[in-house]
Amino acid sequence: MKAQKKLNLILITLIIVLISIISFVGIFYQNKNEMKDRIPDYTLGTDLDGYRRVILAVKAEDESNKADVLKYENYIKSAGIIKKRLESMKVNDYTVRVDEATGQIEITLPENAQTDYILSDIIQKGVFEIKDNSNSEILMNNKEIKSVDVQKNEAYTGATSIYMNINFNSEGSKKFKDITKKYQNVITNTTTNETSNETANTNEAANTVSNEATNEVAGETKEPVKVELLIDGSSMMETTFSEIIDNGVLALTLGNSSSESEIETLVYQAESLAAVLENEPLPIQYEITGNIYISSPIEKNHIKILIGVEIAIAAIICIITIIKYKAKGLAVSLCSCGYIALYLLILRFANVVISLDGIFAVLLSFILNHVFNIILLNYLKKNVDKSYEEAIKKYAIVILPVLILSVVFAFSGWMSIASFGMVIFWGLVVSIIYSAILTRTFIKNM
Repeated sequence: MKAQKKLNLILITLIIVLISIISFVGIFYQNKNEMKDRIPDYTLGTDLDGYRRVILAVKAEDESNKADVLKYENYIKSAGIIKKRLESMKVNDYTVRVDEATGQIEITLPENAQTDYILSDIIQKGVFEIKDNSNSEILMNNKEIKSVDVQKNEAYTGATSIYMNINFNSEGSKKFKDITKKYQNVITNTTTNETSNETANTNEAANTVSNEATNEVAGETKEPVKVELLIDGSSMMETTFSEIIDNGVLALTLGNSSSESEIETLVYQAESLAAVLENEPLPIQYEITGNIYISSPIEKNHIKILIGVEIAIAAIICIITIIKYKAKGLAVSLCSCGYIALYLLILRFANVVISLDGIFAVLLSFILNHVFNIILLNYLKKNVDKSYEEAIKKYAIVILPVLILSVVFAFSGWMSIASFGMVIFWGLVVSIIYSAILTRTFIKNM
């Protein structure tokens, strides 16, 4: 029994050490001539990482911006559509303000690798059309789009292809099925009765071999009718269909590459375009008239000092615990280190925005988790068998009000408060799960 407990202690210690290494050091791999970390970076708020301030003005020379379009309702509607696009692009910590008199829109958003791609698409009007090339008839538009998603597919050659799936609603699915039926690249038999059998054989062979831009039957060449996909009047591509598509999905290949940086760029571009397509078109055409970067009011050195102070506070708490509770104090301090490592990993993978208030929330979460450990140690002196159950009951009384407040704060419109709430929320969730699995098992085996 003692040997099994020692083995459990060693195993849990190794798990904690592994989590700590992954969280504080990372998992690096070589990408061409540089080393890259597989663990995502922290998502910092604009008060820590600076932001981009962009001014959108009504494009005066655009012929679609007629007098009856330039009105209050459309100014408000345009700002709302831009907000939806930013949300679809998963942009955090942004603001959108509109001048109700002139229609000018001011946007602030975080500065990162995606910012330029976002801005290039955010001002698109976003009118999607499928058009008959022969007579310019508009067959489908934005009204038939339900959603748009981006997917990656890695081939055995090592190259990765980026796809965009345009998912149509029920009405659009029916229309799209009819289009794929009508605009199939088929061969029409127009020869005489004497050569009809020969032509039929030629048709069968042609249909099974390929769908070329031109088809030849008994010496006759016929150009198939194509449909054209357009965004704001600019052609994306021309195509015909080799089969009837009845699942309501138009799959487009946007590019492929074996370079990770190029793949990331393609994904950024595809996701920005998808956000434009799946939301309503702008009623007004805008243009960028101001685009500046505003640095964080807090210097990087000050942030490092703040983090250093928090680490020192955590270290002092652990040292005091070890002095007071000896071996068990060392055990819970080790568990606390594993908790903060796992907690920071979750914040990174969950893409939680960390503002200045969020940094304080991390320290508060650490303290709350350590409070549970102290409660657990005190109950161990009284009743070893039921110590965890009693400790969790008392801990629930402490954290329940904090948990409720964190949820309320997380839905606040003020990003600084929302960041604080979200960071605390994840801290409590991870604390409960981590304590139930690792801390409980570690203490029990001691």
